[in-house]
Amino acid sequence: MNDRVVDRAAARATPTELAVRDWLLIGLSFATGMYEAICFLTFGKVFTAAQTGNLVLLGIGVADTHQPAGPNAVTVVISLAAFAAGAALAMPILKAFNGDQGTEDNSVIQAWPRRVSIALVIALILQAGFLAVWITAASPARLAYILMALSALALGLQANAIRSLHVPSISTTAFTATYIDLASGLVTWSLTAHSARRLTASIVGMAAGAFLGDWMLSHAHRYAPLVPAVVTAVVITIAWVVLRPSEQVRRQG
Repeated sequence: MNDRVVDRAAARATPTELAVRDWLLIGLSFATGMYEAICFLTFGKVFTAAQTGNLVLLGIGVADTHQPAGPNAVTVVISLAAFAAGAALAMPILKAFNGDQGTEDNSVIQAWPRRVSIALVIALILQAGFLAVWITAASPARLAYILMALSALALGLQANAIRSLHVPSISTTAFTATYIDLASGLVTWSLTAHSARRLTASIVGMAAGAFLGDWMLSHAHRYAPLVPAVVTAVVITIAWVVLRPSEQVRRQG
């Protein structure tokens, strides 16, 4: 893998912009880890972002292994469908705000185009809805279908928004490719130090988010979803302020 070629922004953005972008990706990975822990531990054997795992759980559910040993197949299907809907919703949003996308020769490719932040704002609204339902519900577990739909819809939208950045091996919602590329790159010495740090930090961020999500459920259950929503809001704000388009991009947009 040679991500110095694949990472289209690397040749155009400054080192500072790339560093900020990478920290923002780590922040979103952390937030995803929190949502995964919150949903998995609250709603039982279902993921809100890791749809590969959900496909396995769906197969187990179809095989008639029900809770508590198996998943609630309905909840799994809702997550799969909502995540796909979110990923699909991201496409017209990204297309509608593609003024900063750059020219065909990639001469003005940005580290974090405005359209990505706009898509994340929609995801944040869905996460705010998740938080509102969670806080006001007497028992969030009894509203599993609604909450899973909101969370998976938001993360599906986030997944395609981040995918449009074309950062090698990073999605902030799925980490199998990240893990494989990190292991392969370390063995073959094909990763730059910068890339190795980015991949490692994203994986650690996901695990750290899951840890905090579990801790929040035990010690501050009512406000557990508040932290990942705040992290997403901070990511959007920093991206909007620090990674704003250059004058060249604004003129072409």
